[in-house]
Amino acid sequence: MKRYAPMLGVAMILVFAGCAQQPEPAPEPDTTAADTEDLRALVGQFVDAWNAADMAAIGPMVADDAVLMRPDGPLLEGREAILAMMAESYDITMLQQTATVDEVIVLGDYAYTRGTWNTDPTSAAGADVPSANGKWSVLYKRGADDAWQMSRWMWNQEGAADTTEG
Repeated sequence: MKRYAPMLGVAMILVFAGCAQQPEPAPEPDTTAADTEDLRALVGQFVDAWNAADMAAIGPMVADDAVLMRPDGPLLEGREAILAMMAESYDITMLQQTATVDEVIVLGDYAYTRGTWNTDPTSAAGADVPSANGKWSVLYKRGADDAWQMSRWMWNQEGAADTTEG
């Protein structure tokens, strides 16, 4: 028994040390507020880049595997396909865009945002170019570099008011 007494003493110390109150771990920082502000700012940066036709600035905002679901058009998959469509389909000499952010929900490394958009004709557009507006929603994912990127993007356009009676 004498031979085991030192080991028993060490074992008792370890047991009591394990039962001692351990300090609470520091809580994880709440990044929701900061992320919400970052996402709202990112929408503004996107609109600014869109209005300048700056595809180089828009490119990093779109994930490599992004999916764009637009009204009355084919599904577009991948950053390159989305940027190509944007470059071909949008003429900044005709229309300038504004957007509002109505909702931001952050869930870890994903965030859902939605809002409204409006395009207004420029003075160079002429009288036959109408304004347009609609709604948008984007699912963002946080990249390895901690930057938010568009992962899934969908938008619609308001149609002309239906004046027929049914």
